Amino acid sequence: MLVTQERRLRDFWYAVMPILELKSGPKPFVLLGEKIVLWLDQNGQPAALQDRCCHRSAQLSRGFVENGCVVCPYHAWEFASSGACVRMPQLAEGRTVPKNYTVPAFKCQERYGYAWVSLGDPLVDIPLIPEAQDSAFRQIDCFNETWNTSSPRVVENELDMAHFAAVHRGTIGNKDVPLPLTYELIDRGPSSLHLCSEISVCAPAQQRKNIRSQQEITTREMNVTWFAPFVIRLNLTYPSGLRHIIINHPTPIDDSHIQVLQFHFRDDTEADTSKAELIAFERKILDEDKYVLESTDPNFPLDKGNEAHMVTDRAGFMFRSKLQQLLSLV
Repeated sequence: MLVTQERRLRDFWYAVMPILELKSGPKPFVLLGEKIVLWLDQNGQPAALQDRCCHRSAQLSRGFVENGCVVCPYHAWEFASSGACVRMPQLAEGRTVPKNYTVPAFKCQERYGYAWVSLGDPLVDIPLIPEAQDSAFRQIDCFNETWNTSSPRVVENELDMAHFAAVHRGTIGNKDVPLPLTYELIDRGPSSLHLCSEISVCAPAQQRKNIRSQQEITTREMNVTWFAPFVIRLNLTYPSGLRHIIINHPTPIDDSHIQVLQFHFRDDTEADTSKAELIAFERKILDEDKYVLESTDPNFPLDKGNEAHMVTDRAGFMFRSKLQQLLSLV
């Protein structure tokens, strides 16, 4: 499966960038091969259009924002969030802008501090993250970067409870326990699944502080939820009682590139573990995943018969099956 060839993937929500990045003006993004421009409208809400002026095809993302509209850098035509051209400086007084002077518009909204875009008609809502509304948790915005891999490869990696011992051997992986201690897979309907698993992990000095542990070898209870098409919620619980929720969204740029957008929620304070300390250690873990995932084939086989498998691939099987069914909807 190559993501740009699956038209049904346009009918989902994708987190594309932090809202803060739009405060300085319009920004470009490529979503499923579609070049788009994002900016903040007159109400401070994100808007998204095709990044191409209908006049002479200049990129609107190279322009600026005025009166809540994105302004083309070539001739200063102004476009509203609907895609309609609402002002042409060159238009004679008393004349109106032709109604067919428009740019394709896309659905766009803010959630969790990020701009989410759908290129089509969303089949499901943006996933609900309860911790975002819970005052006991703080949100930590961590990573927003491009990787050379595909979105489904990242999702399947997050559902793989057997990769920690090898991939993360330099951080949390316990090479002596290559399989999860427990494994329970739950079907949550056509667009979601849930995996409950406990794994044995190592805890180097910084991680012991991060998770309030005195033990060099400990356990991590993982409740992993997949939301279609490519959102993963990792609910991590440690023996200390600490809860750490990771939202990982590998947004598809094209067939072989993704935007890894990751933010966390924790029920501790900055005094307990600073944002800088947390991100520094999570950076090491993420780089270990990146090193391996960038070596995989971005062409993701939905048919499990095309690759070898092992017992802990059950969640990956379910993900592939559900994704295949969603893509076949007419």
